[in-house]
Amino acid sequence: MTAHASDEDRWLTSAADAAFQQAASKVIERARQAGTPVAIWQDGHVEEIPSDKLLPNVWANALAIEHRGWLRKFDNQYLKYWENLLGNDQEAALTESRVRRLLQHHGAIVEPNESLTGDGRRPDFRCTVGDNHFYVEATCVQIATAEKKTGVKNLATGILPYNKMGMIEAIHAKCKEKASPFADLDRPALLAIGTFHAHAAMDFSERFFANLVLTGKAAMAWDIDTSGQPVGETSDFTGLEAAAFLRPDTTQGVGFARSSISGLLLCGFGFEPPRLLGVLHPNPVRPFDPALLPGIQFARLELDRASDQLTIQWPEGGD
Repeated sequence: MTAHASDEDRWLTSAADAAFQQAASKVIERARQAGTPVAIWQDGHVEEIPSDKLLPNVWANALAIEHRGWLRKFDNQYLKYWENLLGNDQEAALTESRVRRLLQHHGAIVEPNESLTGDGRRPDFRCTVGDNHFYVEATCVQIATAEKKTGVKNLATGILPYNKMGMIEAIHAKCKEKASPFADLDRPALLAIGTFHAHAAMDFSERFFANLVLTGKAAMAWDIDTSGQPVGETSDFTGLEAAAFLRPDTTQGVGFARSSISGLLLCGFGFEPPRLLGVLHPNPVRPFDPALLPGIQFARLELDRASDQLTIQWPEGGD
């Protein structure tokens, strides 16, 4: 596998960021041990963070400050929920914060949507664009899970044996886990899946990877003549293994699954700016209009029942 110049630039940027974060993390760790606050420049002014609120690195602390400020505009219970999540699962809490920022950046008015009474699970955010609204649930593939699934340590360098299908399987598992809370909503709902694993985050900006999210594990096939030699052109096929929204069907060949999820946002948070692509469910209960998030490219899968052919369409004529 040959690394392209853009990939090399990303690795260099990632290494430089990692070196800075490592130095800053040492300062933060000393402050936590000494019980002293740390000052961070945020949005044009200095924010002082108490030692018991400090996170391991600078960007995480800045993001947490921003998210707390946003949550304070609403019922205080939302802030309590998030602080509890932060205490139990930092990656999940920071993913939620980063997804909220992304949605706002792409023009949505975002409000917290979790139940304040504990009466069932609801998506994290209610988003409004013009006269329309939709919901977004944020979840993450943990760095440790991504390392296990891909076989590559976070921020590892060099040419590495990377298991791309491992992340497809992880995304499929998140879709299965999160489909039920979307069942009774009044509007479309997107599942935003993020990761802070740097190598996996790069995949989240690649159309080929997003295609695999829709079709599942792919393979190549060709005809063989009587002598055992391949003849004709090769073709791609899939058994729909780990496909986000499709499943094998004994009567129709291809069936739909998890139709309560209108689409996915694949959010690669291992870099700044984050990598981001969308994929739409081919047969959702409530279709999502990608024009509501015009800055995000969404893939659309089409199924030809007569031939059992799957076709994926991207904006601007890309396939």
